[in-house]
Amino acid sequence: MHDIHFHTNLSSCAKRESTLKVMLRHLQEAGVTTAGVANHLWDSKVPGASGWYAPQNVEHVLSVKKEYASLSDEERCGIKLYFGCETEYLGQGRVALKPGSAELFDYVLVPAHHFHMKNFVRPAELEEASAVGKLMLARFTECCNISFVFGIAHPFMVAGYPGRIDEILSTISDSAFRSVFSYAAEKDKSVELNICMLYQDTKNDPAGFPVEYGRIFTIARECGCKFHLGSDAHDPARLAPERFTKALNFAQKCGILFPENPFGSK
Repeated sequence: MHDIHFHTNLSSCAKRESTLKVMLRHLQEAGVTTAGVANHLWDSKVPGASGWYAPQNVEHVLSVKKEYASLSDEERCGIKLYFGCETEYLGQGRVALKPGSAELFDYVLVPAHHFHMKNFVRPAELEEASAVGKLMLARFTECCNISFVFGIAHPFMVAGYPGRIDEILSTISDSAFRSVFSYAAEKDKSVELNICMLYQDTKNDPAGFPVEYGRIFTIARECGCKFHLGSDAHDPARLAPERFTKALNFAQKCGILFPENPFGSK
């Protein structure tokens, strides 16, 4: 099993106890054998960083390699570790990472829908459900056009609209989802099944899985997308084994099979 989207305390929003050493131990306990650390990043070569993002530059994020080098074999827990990042996307091709800087990482994840960042990632006045859905579709497609991006982090996981997840996602038709996921498959972008989405406030089916996300990921699988698993853990508690079990059961319900290593023999 893999998890290529977890954070350490190099991400400003992560818990201070989320050192690489601690997170690797919890990943091992959850049964993860291949992992990728993907801390939040804004390349200093790209203008427009928020005050929150600015300190989380390439040098800061890559310092995790020194942290890893200081660990003993036992502390590395037998986990194959990749060094990635989760950069930001603002729309209309504006990504917070230069192609040359992207080459310094094993892989790059980009979030299409960090809509909790008002007046930064999305307009603060964007409230009408169908308009939000329309922008989500557009942003997902735009992210698929970024050449150095390996995967789309937590696609269509609604943030910034508490209590309105089902309302917003229900405005997007099956045919619209088929269009964008077919495009993702064509562009060879990996679609992230983010464990956090299974714990949002949504309408659930009898098995306890979100109905709308079940619809979305089943369509993505039918369109031939490739997938990766991401805990999006910002603290050790979100690496609990039962969370991975729930994600694997949800994936099975959607007909999704994860590779042991999403990067192949890399």
